[in-house]
Amino acid sequence: MTVLLLLYLCADATRTDCQVLPAQLWQGPDAYEQCIGAVPDLTKALTAPNRERHRFVCEVQADGAHPAELKTRPTFIHQSLWM
Repeated sequence: MTVLLLLYLCADATRTDCQVLPAQLWQGPDAYEQCIGAVPDLTKALTAPNRERHRFVCEVQADGAHPAELKTRPTFIHQSLWM
């Protein structure tokens, strides 16, 4: 299993205008658990205003993808669909 840690950098707390950046990659049977385990400390390291705007997300990638081929799929955030 391959898991990417994605950082959503958002312009404001509504999270309607975000840029997604891959932050780290794990591979192996416990990859998701490793990623989830890293999120609390990384979130805690953000300043209080940035915790409101930005977030970390663990995403499982398709089996067989090689690191050079990994591309994050566009993700619609719940708030981005509200108008």
